[in-house]
Amino acid sequence: MADQSPAAAANADAANPERVAWIVLLGAFVCFCVLTISIAFGVYRFLFQSTVALPVSLEVAIGTVGITGVDMIEAVERDRRDLTDTAASISTDAQSQSTMQFYDLADDDEQPPLLAAVTLRGNTFLTFESANTPRFDWSQLSQRIQFASLRGALDILVTGAGARSLQMDIYTAEHDGGVHVQLLAKGRYRLSASEDEVRLLSLSGRGTARFLGEAGLSGSARAGQELVLRLGSRSVSQQDTLQNVLTHPTFSLGEPVVPRADSAAAPPGWECLAPPGQTPPGTYSRVDFEGRQGMRLRRVNQARSNGEVRCWQSFPGGLDVSDSDTMRILATFSPENQSLSVCGSLASECILMLRIDYRDSYNNPGSWLRGFYYAEDVTGAARKTCASCIQDHIHTRQAVWYTFDSDNLLNLISEANRPSRIDTVTFYASGHQFDVVVGEVILLVGASANTGRDGG
Repeated sequence: MADQSPAAAANADAANPERVAWIVLLGAFVCFCVLTISIAFGVYRFLFQSTVALPVSLEVAIGTVGITGVDMIEAVERDRRDLTDTAASISTDAQSQSTMQFYDLADDDEQPPLLAAVTLRGNTFLTFESANTPRFDWSQLSQRIQFASLRGALDILVTGAGARSLQMDIYTAEHDGGVHVQLLAKGRYRLSASEDEVRLLSLSGRGTARFLGEAGLSGSARAGQELVLRLGSRSVSQQDTLQNVLTHPTFSLGEPVVPRADSAAAPPGWECLAPPGQTPPGTYSRVDFEGRQGMRLRRVNQARSNGEVRCWQSFPGGLDVSDSDTMRILATFSPENQSLSVCGSLASECILMLRIDYRDSYNNPGSWLRGFYYAEDVTGAARKTCASCIQDHIHTRQAVWYTFDSDNLLNLISEANRPSRIDTVTFYASGHQFDVVVGEVILLVGASANTGRDGG
C-alpha cells in the first residue's frame, strides 16, 4: 500500500476531532505547567533571592581621586560622592587617599550602621562592582560586596554591625592567574597586590585567599597572620608577621555603645583624662558616630586658652622591642572642628597628636610625636613641626575619615636614640576648641623578614 500523503494525513486529522482536541488539551496543560512553574520560581526568586543596592559613599581624605564609570569617562573627585551599584573604577595617586563606606539599610530618620569601610591608599586602582543586600528580611542570603582588578593597597574594616552576615570578595584580575580574596568575618585587614605577589594581613578577624583556576592553591590568615601568594612561583605561604601590641585598638570592633547620661568611658585597656582646672573643661566619650564607634575628644564653649584631652596605654616595665626592626603606628580618625590654625604657634596644639614614649638601650627616655590638622594658616607663617617632632604634621580634610600609617619608625628615629622598650602609647587632642573622633590606634611591632613590602 502506498504511503499516505501529507494532505491525506491532514484531512484525516481534520476528520478526527477527538485527536485534535487531545492535542490542544495536552498543549494547553503543558503551557499551564510551564507557566505555573515559571511564576512560582519567579516569585520564589523575588521573595528569597532578589537584592537591592546598599548605600555607598566615597570620601576623599587627601588629594584627588579618579572615578571612571561605564561611559569610560574619568571624573576627578575632591570631596564626597554617593556611589550606585553600577561598576566604577577608582584610582588614587601617590599623594591621595579615599575611603568607600558601606552602610546597612535603615529608616530615613535613623543613622544606618557602618558595615564596612575600604580605604584606598596611595597609587591604588580598584573596580567597585556591586554592594547588595537581600530585599526582604526573611531571605537567608548574606550581604555581598564585590571588587575587581585590585592593584595597590587597601585598609579594610568589617564591623559586623549588620543584622545579617557580610561577604566581601576582592579579585586582583578578571582572568585565570589572578587571586580571589574573601572576607567573611568582622575584623581589620590590610591587603596589597602587586605584579609579583598578593599579601593579606589580618590584624583581627579571618580572611582567605586563593589562586583563580587552580584548586588547592589557597590559604587563610587569622589575627596576627599574613597570607602571601607569590604569582611567579604560584605558591601560598602563611606567616606570623607584625603583631599589634595594644589592647582593643579598633574601637568599631568592640561592644556597641550604650547611650547614657554619664558617657565618659574609655575602651578596655585604655585610660583617658581631661586634666582638671581647664576652663571650659574638655571631655572624652565613647560614641556611635556616622554609623561607626569611636572615641570622641572634645572641647567647645568658646574656649580661648589651651586645653587637652588624652587617652593612653602603658606597658608596666616597658614593652621589649630590642629584637624588632619594624615598628609602625596606624590611626583612623575624623577631625570635626578646630579653632587654631594648623597646630598653634608652637605646632604643639593639634586637633590630634600621636605619641610614643620609649627608652633606648641606655635607658634614656625618648619620644616620637606626629600631629594632624585641617585648618590652614592663610599667612603661610605657621610652624608645621613641633620642637620634639622629626616630621611635619599632616594636613587632612575636615569631617572626613583618614587612615594614617607611620611607616617604619625605626627607620626614622636615629640609631643613637633607637627604642629598646616602649613605655606608653598616647593619642590626644590639644588647643583651644577641638573636636575629633578616633576610630582606631594600632601599634605594630615585628621583624622585617616577615613584614613584606609596603602597599603604598
